[in-house]
Amino acid sequence: MLRKIVGLVYALAILIIIDLTATLFWVSNDLATEANPIMDAFLQVSPVLFVVAKLGLSAVGIWILYYFRKRFKRKIFKILLGLNLIYIAVFVYHLWGVLFLLFSTN
Repeated sequence: MLRKIVGLVYALAILIIIDLTATLFWVSNDLATEANPIMDAFLQVSPVLFVVAKLGLSAVGIWILYYFRKRFKRKIFKILLGLNLIYIAVFVYHLWGVLFLLFSTN
C-alpha cells in the first residue's frame, strides 16, 4: 500500500505541473481564464505569484498527505486516488482544448 501511495504522490505532482503549464498557456494567450477564484487572484497579480502559490500550496498539501501515509494508509490512499482522478479530468479538459484548437483553426 505504501508503494502505491508514493506512486500516487508522484503522479499527482506531475498532473499538477501539467495543469500549471497548460493554465499559463491558455491564460497568457487569452484563450481561457483561471476557474479557481483563489488562484485567479494570484494570477491577476502576477504569473510568477501564481506559479509560486500553485506549487507552494500543492507541495504543502502533498507533504501533509505523505507525512501521514503510515498512520492513515487507507484514507491517504483514497484521498490521493481522488485527487489524481480530479487532476486526470482536468488534464483531459486541457487536452480537449488543445484538440479543439488544432482542428478548429485554419
